[in-house]
Amino acid sequence: MSRFYGMGDEGRALYGMDDAGEMSSWYVFNAIGLYPYSPADPQYIVTVPLFNSVTVALTDTTSLTIAKKGLGTKIVGITMDGQKVNGYFVSHGDLLKTRKLLVSTR
Repeated sequence: MSRFYGMGDEGRALYGMDDAGEMSSWYVFNAIGLYPYSPADPQYIVTVPLFNSVTVALTDTTSLTIAKKGLGTKIVGITMDGQKVNGYFVSHGDLLKTRKLLVSTR
């Protein structure tokens, strides 16, 4: 974050160099532990979030909490509402129905 999204020594070096929001959205996805696999596929690769927990509002009444368990950088398990995920991919549709995505690390 500090390398690509900092403000530089003078406090304005990278201001406005955002590629119309594309790079910011890439950063946010990665920071919360999801990576859009492909624009043509409704799948995400689950990665290790930077935060211990983050909540994303899906609608006015529903939200998804993405949480990290452990301090490591290696994923040892992924669950969606307590159900084990096989592999590292989750679908957009499943995320919309899920209330908690837990990424366990070591």
